[in-house]
Amino acid sequence: MTLWWKLLTRPVPYITLVRAAGLGGLAGLTILARLDNALAVAYLGLWLVWHELRARRWPVRSVTFGGVAGLVLLPYFARNWLVFDSLSPSSGRALAYMHSYSDSFTYTSGLQLLAYPPALDLTNAPQWVLAVGIVGLAGMYLSLPRAQRGMLTPLVLYSLTLALYYGYVQQQGRPRYYVAVAFVIVLLGCAWLAARLATRPQAMRLVPVGAAAVVAVLIGYNSLMWVRTTVATLNAPYQAQPAMFAAARWMAANLPEDAVIAAQNSGIFQYYSNRLVINIDGKLNHEIVPILEQRHLDRYLHARGVEYVVDLPGVAGYIEFYSANLSDAQAHREISALEKLGIHARRFAARLGVGAPVVLPERVPERILVPFSDVSQIVQAFPLPNDPDQAVTIYLLLPQFGAAP
Repeated sequence: MTLWWKLLTRPVPYITLVRAAGLGGLAGLTILARLDNALAVAYLGLWLVWHELRARRWPVRSVTFGGVAGLVLLPYFARNWLVFDSLSPSSGRALAYMHSYSDSFTYTSGLQLLAYPPALDLTNAPQWVLAVGIVGLAGMYLSLPRAQRGMLTPLVLYSLTLALYYGYVQQQGRPRYYVAVAFVIVLLGCAWLAARLATRPQAMRLVPVGAAAVVAVLIGYNSLMWVRTTVATLNAPYQAQPAMFAAARWMAANLPEDAVIAAQNSGIFQYYSNRLVINIDGKLNHEIVPILEQRHLDRYLHARGVEYVVDLPGVAGYIEFYSANLSDAQAHREISALEKLGIHARRFAARLGVGAPVVLPERVPERILVPFSDVSQIVQAFPLPNDPDQAVTIYLLLPQFGAAP
């Protein structure tokens, strides 16, 4: 927000090189705070270039802005390259791979753009409400005076790009991803209201009363939604954190200090067990995605000296699917962002009746060769609070697990 304010509210001709350098440093820190802020910084940089070229000036401010931001980011990306052989962190690659199966391809993912604004909780709103809301936002933007519209354009483009990226490339959405987008929506609403009031000065006297009423309604509604969400989460059958915590503390007390453990949800287990827990979904382990592609997960764990596996019940099926020794399954390679967008386009064409149906892979083995239960032994189980039939389970891997066939 500070970067937006400092850059967009000052006429470009009055941005000195020193100020451009300072804004570039702030831009670099913004990206380090959250990498997808790079989209916002890119659009702000293009906005700066456009204004410089339009004024028939050499884009020295833009180059300074981008150059300083790059210098701030250089140590981070250099470390990624030296340690992981990649500029980007492993989490993005792993999440893209995890969400590249048939159940992740949906038409309406882009509606997340409006689902998580801070002023109004629309998480559970029907999809048609979100679609109408987005059309309304587009109308508000187009009705703004040219100067305000030009100022908000880089932020609007950033919001749309982020929704496209998370909805149709990463194919997932979390409210925390859309915090900055939510601020853009608030800014757009405030700009629209200010423009309307500017043409109706007599309405200004109604603003305090109207604002108080709107704030009261929003606070009341959001409070009810918070209570509803909290109660639903506490009573949800999938609520697993208490069982995960109990499993981690049990491992801290009962497993050898040099024990090597594997888990998908490795963070909570490693932190509270004080044991080495190797991540096997790739979000914290850059080695995993190629292993999953080759379906050599059991061999990988054997080679790394893993003795135990701990996680939700689904971890057994996960290891079975990605281990050629344990099951027959179609190999699933990484697909690029362009390939994903192509799949969405072909599915949409098929929906309209102008293309053939698209058959996508599912994460289901064709045949189980060796059940995970045959190469492991349950050490301890911790039932989920609201679903005692499901448990966070600690498995001991038997000597034949991951051995060469």
